[in-house]
Amino acid sequence: MAALFSIGVDVGGTNTDAVVLQGDRVVCWSKQVTTRDVTAGVARAVRAVLKQLKDKNLQGTISRVNIGTTHFVNALVQRRDLVPVSVVRLCGTASRALPPFCDFPKDLKKVVCGSYHLVNGGVQFDGQEISSLEEGELRTCIRTIRDEGGRNVVIAGVFSPVAPQQEEKVAELFRVEFPEVSLTLSHEVGQIGLLERENAAVLNECLKPLCHRTVEAFRQALNALGLTCPFYLTQNDGTLISAEQTLEFPVRTFASGPTNSMRGAAFLSGVEDAIVIDIGGTTSDLGCLMGGFPRQASTRVKVGGVSTNFRMPDVLSIGLGGGSIVRQTDGAETNQPPVQVGPTSTGYGLVREGLVFGGSTLTATDVAVAAGLADLGDPGHVTSLDRVLVQRAVDRIHQMVEEAIDQVKLSGEEQPILLVGGGTILVDGKRNISGASSIQKPQHYQVANAVGAALGQVSGTVDRVVSLAQTSRDEAISRAKADAIQQAVAAGAVDSTVEITEVSEVPLAYLPGNATKVTVKAVGQLQDKHSSGGTDLADITDTMAMEQQTVEGDAADADPPTSPPTPLASHLPTLKETEPEIDPESGAWVLSRWDVECLAVGAGILGCGGGGNPGLGRLQVLRALEQGGKIRVIAPERLGTTPALTGSVASVAFMGAPTIQFEKLCGGNETRDALRCVQDLCNVYNNNDRQLSNTDGLEVKRGDGVTYLDDYRPEQTDHETDQGVDRVVAVMSAEIGGLNSMEPLVVGAALDLPVVDADGMGRAFPELQMFAPFIYGVDPCPAAVADDKGQRAAILKTDSAKHLENHFRAVCVAMGCSAGVAFAPLTAPQVRSTCVQYSLSRAWRLGHAALHAYKSGTSPVQAVLQQENGRLLAMGKVSDVQRTTTAGFARGVLKVEGSGDFLGQTLKIDFQNENLVARFLSDNKVVACVPDLITVVDADSGTPIATEEQRYGLRVAVLVLPAPPLLCTPQALKVVGPQAFGYPEDVIYSSVGEYNCNEPIPPKP
Repeated sequence: MAALFSIGVDVGGTNTDAVVLQGDRVVCWSKQVTTRDVTAGVARAVRAVLKQLKDKNLQGTISRVNIGTTHFVNALVQRRDLVPVSVVRLCGTASRALPPFCDFPKDLKKVVCGSYHLVNGGVQFDGQEISSLEEGELRTCIRTIRDEGGRNVVIAGVFSPVAPQQEEKVAELFRVEFPEVSLTLSHEVGQIGLLERENAAVLNECLKPLCHRTVEAFRQALNALGLTCPFYLTQNDGTLISAEQTLEFPVRTFASGPTNSMRGAAFLSGVEDAIVIDIGGTTSDLGCLMGGFPRQASTRVKVGGVSTNFRMPDVLSIGLGGGSIVRQTDGAETNQPPVQVGPTSTGYGLVREGLVFGGSTLTATDVAVAAGLADLGDPGHVTSLDRVLVQRAVDRIHQMVEEAIDQVKLSGEEQPILLVGGGTILVDGKRNISGASSIQKPQHYQVANAVGAALGQVSGTVDRVVSLAQTSRDEAISRAKADAIQQAVAAGAVDSTVEITEVSEVPLAYLPGNATKVTVKAVGQLQDKHSSGGTDLADITDTMAMEQQTVEGDAADADPPTSPPTPLASHLPTLKETEPEIDPESGAWVLSRWDVECLAVGAGILGCGGGGNPGLGRLQVLRALEQGGKIRVIAPERLGTTPALTGSVASVAFMGAPTIQFEKLCGGNETRDALRCVQDLCNVYNNNDRQLSNTDGLEVKRGDGVTYLDDYRPEQTDHETDQGVDRVVAVMSAEIGGLNSMEPLVVGAALDLPVVDADGMGRAFPELQMFAPFIYGVDPCPAAVADDKGQRAAILKTDSAKHLENHFRAVCVAMGCSAGVAFAPLTAPQVRSTCVQYSLSRAWRLGHAALHAYKSGTSPVQAVLQQENGRLLAMGKVSDVQRTTTAGFARGVLKVEGSGDFLGQTLKIDFQNENLVARFLSDNKVVACVPDLITVVDADSGTPIATEEQRYGLRVAVLVLPAPPLLCTPQALKVVGPQAFGYPEDVIYSSVGEYNCNEPIPPKP
């Protein structure tokens, strides 16, 4: 049988590499300069390896060409060759507060935002419909898009990854009514998280015309070289996608470069579980191999400034490469090594600017040559370098590598290290590297990326939420495995070669029925053809000479590639810092965009790992500002000082599962409907001597410690809103930690009411009875919850706040695990005596301290601690995370392995949604507990990390901040202290320090 070859190509920022594989053997390889149009560089690299095959007089069939390209991500970053997209969101009454494109960068939004349409449809997490599709509405929508000239459409349904049938039905209708339309169905692109999945689908659809041109250009270039065999593109999960499938899913090629390097390293070394370090000219990419495939990122990823949630490799990039500029630092600088390597780099200018090449810039390559680690260029140009400087630079390079290895390790044990890429000359393979059990530089390490591209495997992935109350765990996983295998076979895998390579389960907090997110991946070998579809080498050698001149001419005329700008950390805002604006007449603090960014970071810190991510609320507040809304914050002391501020204060919030709220976004009226319900009931109370009964036309029910109404409509009562002293004149946060910190700002903007600088918890807590006014005897009733459909449930009386929590929690589940909640309005004296004062000011100062420090190059962690009189419990790496779901809460243990001053110590943190208790394993002594605020932040940026986002390897700092005095009394500790969470009496609360009660930003009268 004739030999069977495959060609792999990988496009990098500087070089385009190509290899030819025969089975597990690298036959030949080539490294060419990447061209601006990319295609010319690809053709040149392929032509070079074909010439080598000819020179070797080899015979056989080329079965396929696999290409890893940067075409599409470059187009996105550079905002070119994109088309407008229309989005049809199937959401019914839900998910209307944040429309499509709401978190796109403005410059990209101008290019790709065609139109959006919010229509009936969508399902709950368990597959039950939010509302049914309405064919007439959809036909009108389709005609509107067609008549407006739209051609590229995204269909995104709430919880479509759980039940995709609605998206598929709408797609069928589009194809009947509008045959020439191009469609992307969101469930085929992303995972749970509506905005991020919808964003990913938009990016996919806006790239399709470019994708068609690119694939055709590749096809023509390969045909010009005599290659008529199938060609594939590499995906970001390490497997292949056919050229035909790429036309439908161009986003699957994003970040395939680092993936190809890791896959190639595994193939060349025979090691399937290791850390791969790919050192290039400017950066080094590190990732973990698990079973020969890269570990996938567990958090949201920004691409071109857009938040997405499709699967991407978990890659750590550091500013270390062959072109990294080396400089000595001022000895007076603190916390700086004596020699700095990178992150600035000469990049592809190394061969002109580096000392060994006759330039004047000291680079890491010069250091490697001077240290005897490499022999290239003219070593004579670096013989005069100070030997101490050279040794310090070598030590710094290895320190950077060791720190990066420690960050990406999958366990505390030493790991095998695979070095690939041209920049591996920087690492001394004979030197002891901390964290490395072995160091291997496999043969052909220079082109490991192209080797990875040449491999021939395809995959299928299933990502869904299942209720283990309705099926067994084994049945759910078995069904997911079968579906993943079926997808892999459909992608072209040989059935007998398909294996399950990944199974993960993540319990979801607050959800009923033991809901669990299940992810399964199956991988199989692509079916290669010996004759049918392949290209015989004998058929292409005659075309080589004819095409050589043309291809080389194209490559020579092409400009070098442009490097996309390196943005600031994607999770931090780039806005200009502004000081709070105070209205001179009213004394109100008028919020700006910068204020909102600071509040979001500060509220995340105060969330103590729980409370839900404030990011969605941040988007709603920013949208309110963009629409002309004005958000005013007043000091509690201003209540009652003017007629306009004489009345009561409404505390509003969302309750439910944060996971659900990321997929089923709020409709926009839930908290306002709950508040209107409470206001109406208060008015009815005033007119009925605080009594309601069935004689009022209401079905009043009693049971489980509450008197309640299942569905209360204000129009049932014929009472006008009272304009007396009970009228609501301001709103307030029920809890300042997490998602609920933002909701009163949204309500205040919508109702033109000021927001009081106070809250009911001083942090985030998981249950309603932990609202401080309830702890101090304020009657919570009447209270109400409302859903996106306008259903309102009310409690008229309750035996205790805990009974109210139990009843509303069950109602919330029936409403789809997300509902707005409002309690009986508070009087001004109650706000000042039973609520935590100046909470928004505290959140702003925390966020501002962290963001300002990060942008200034100082320590955000220290800035937060100084702001709060807090204490640093540990600095290090997450070494273990264990999670279970019990009684609807995410419970678990987080372990942080210390580094630096905490080396040799491991801190253990118990959490129940929020972090509760911290102790060191060495003596098991409690060093912090509730109600003090135990918060885990990114060690570099100081931004908070929620408990559901914790994973092994994250570099974190664990802080403890003093709780407000209101939470530390014996009365409060019974409700929010350690015993309230089931801890034994020997876990005794002791404050970490004195609470820093700063002056409010909005001045007192």
